[in-house]
Amino acid sequence: MSKSKAKGVRTQEFTEFDQRVGKAWSLHIQGQDEAAIAEFKALVDEWPDHIDANYGLALAYKAARYSDQAREQFQKVRQYIEAERARQAGDDTARFQMLLRMVDQHLATLS
Repeated sequence: MSKSKAKGVRTQEFTEFDQRVGKAWSLHIQGQDEAAIAEFKALVDEWPDHIDANYGLALAYKAARYSDQAREQFQKVRQYIEAERARQAGDDTARFQMLLRMVDQHLATLS
């Protein structure tokens, strides 16, 4: 995730941001997808290329049966993962490969 693109999120605030991401994931896991969507949207507004927040938003859209929005969001997630993987070319990219497979599986179910 590109920290340079974090809007309104300073280094010392990353922990707070991560806690907010965790709260949004909790809402989604509890089946409160409309609330999760609102939380994830707010997070993505602040940090547009945050992979976990975007992926959570895509899953919440899918769970709430907003197929068009889910598909669009998964496509964005795919682009962010590819961009991050390219930036970290020498690093271990297993996480990104796994995420890409999961995104592609979700996209296949939405086709």
